[in-house]
Amino acid sequence: MISVKNITKTFGRGNNLITALDDVSFNVEDGEFLVILGQSGSGKSTILNLIGCIDSVTSGTIIVDGVDVTKMSNKQLCEYRNKNIGYVFQSFYLEPAYSVTDNIVLPLTIAGVKRQIKDAKAKELLEKLNLTEKANAKTLTLSGGQKQRVAIARALVNDPKVILADEPTGNLDSTNGAEVIKILREICDSGTTVIMVTHNEEHISVADHVIRIKDGKIIYEN
Repeated sequence: MISVKNITKTFGRGNNLITALDDVSFNVEDGEFLVILGQSGSGKSTILNLIGCIDSVTSGTIIVDGVDVTKMSNKQLCEYRNKNIGYVFQSFYLEPAYSVTDNIVLPLTIAGVKRQIKDAKAKELLEKLNLTEKANAKTLTLSGGQKQRVAIARALVNDPKVILADEPTGNLDSTNGAEVIKILREICDSGTTVIMVTHNEEHISVADHVIRIKDGKIIYEN
């Protein structure tokens, strides 16, 4: 379980101080699909960055499976992210000159994993995300929907416990966006926790747990 307790996050200081999150608390059960809903600037992406340990809290704690990740060293945080978190971003962040396969296994390449293991994992994910025929294609030749499926495959390559998705349909048309949401729901149904932030009200329909955030505060939770 992920337990977010009394999180505050500020940026700047003095007259330029901005409070992005103000005393935010909630829990995420294992295997749950949480949708955090809010408009631009509401603080939803900041929550995702804190849970993913991309950024640090100003105050409060984040407890994951009984461990306070806000007290981890940089080395411990790197290890935690690599083993537990998969990221899916609005802008894909793929290497355009790399093949689909090389993009998917990039985290394993960085970790020094053997080629045989990488090939097996790539084959599994290419099949799972219906990308087998694009295995050797450069990602710069793909459609937006295909790029996001590659990004999801890359997020899954380390078998993470949690997928963090930041506006994953933001650069997609409605058809491809619906396909990405369907894939994320299937990933959750297989036992992986999914936390997605979005401004799209339609995405509530796939959620087990919904949080609405406005001006850095939770205004609704169900």
